[in-house]
Amino acid sequence: MEDPLRSIFALPTRELFAERALLATHGPLERLPAFMRTGPLDSVESLCRHYTGPLEVAQGSAAAGVQVPVQGVHASALLRLGLTVYFTELRRTLPFANHWLKGIERALGVPECASLAAFANARGSGLSLHHDRFDQLFFQLRGKKRFRHAPNGFVENPDLQFSPVAAAPPEFGRAYRRGFPLNASAGVLGRLETLLLEPGSAFFMPAGTWHTTAEQDEDSLSLVVVVRAPSRLELLLTYLDHYAGQSPDWRARSYGAWAGDAGAAAEHATFARLTAELARRLPGLPPAEAVTAWSTHGYATGSLLEYERTLPGARFIRLPSSHLRIEPSDLPGKLRCVVSSGSPEHAPANAELAFDAKSRPVLEWVLALERAFTLAEAAERFSPFARDELAELFASLAQAGLIRPVPGPEWDAD
Repeated sequence: MEDPLRSIFALPTRELFAERALLATHGPLERLPAFMRTGPLDSVESLCRHYTGPLEVAQGSAAAGVQVPVQGVHASALLRLGLTVYFTELRRTLPFANHWLKGIERALGVPECASLAAFANARGSGLSLHHDRFDQLFFQLRGKKRFRHAPNGFVENPDLQFSPVAAAPPEFGRAYRRGFPLNASAGVLGRLETLLLEPGSAFFMPAGTWHTTAEQDEDSLSLVVVVRAPSRLELLLTYLDHYAGQSPDWRARSYGAWAGDAGAAAEHATFARLTAELARRLPGLPPAEAVTAWSTHGYATGSLLEYERTLPGARFIRLPSSHLRIEPSDLPGKLRCVVSSGSPEHAPANAELAFDAKSRPVLEWVLALERAFTLAEAAERFSPFARDELAELFASLAQAGLIRPVPGPEWDAD
């Protein structure tokens, strides 16, 4: 499949992101995908008419300003007040962009990580100096824009959004412990370079790049692709949560840890023993399962919409709040299966599935189980089925909400 960014940046997508430096290209607006030039993005006025999602506004100078969410006000009215309006989520407004976004995600090897947003700048408005947490692609669509930027210089891969003129987030200390700007003027504003953007201009900006768009010379419209790929630390923490979370010792409460007596020393010693044991286990954990743990966790919590269907060594567990009704099908040799899932306080979601009639013993076995089970266990018990057949059956049941993958390897008491 064609790389969606190669024609714009003359680089493959993954190579572009790997460079970790701002790279800009310029050309006619027509070189950009059609959804960026038509429909809701035909003009600022068209975007204001079509957009129904949440909004944020910003105003200020490079050295001072705020960006805040707003409700109950139409975007066009905010622009007339002379503000910058941030359209935070455009994927629903621009359905024709989904194929292009999925191409970026495939090229980067990360599922469902790209989102669309837009900035409409009234003349004189803009964002104060800051840097963002995630890598971004920026496309200028209407009007001209002055974009001032500089490499971070203080920290590599900060993994947080930060502005020296705003409140510091909780993660600030771990990233900036070796140095930080006391204010916007302290070693940052003087290093900014100005990039003049015209319709058709585009650039890649790595996370952590200082930038400001304050005090624009004219009205403009820009589209932003925010790539919220998980960090390696996020993969590790999700993996450990599902792996060590199987251990009753790790689930035990840390009573006494803050006490001023011998109980604190005992609890600290227990914690040290458990962490040493975990450190011995870590080299034996399959790295690929950290990736599937993140995907299956995201699907279970709703942050990912697509179910991960390739789960080597997967375990599953029946969800007690879901039900399966097995009925004869009008199709010869088939079963009609209706999964009813969801919490009791909401109307159930029904999914209709069709399986071969020979699958009935497997379905009834799953319904009777009151514990987690593995794909290997099912393959051994139902030897007439190919392992791939069972994997596809369980994937369909998981996507319908009858069962759920249990991420991470089994925690053995040994």
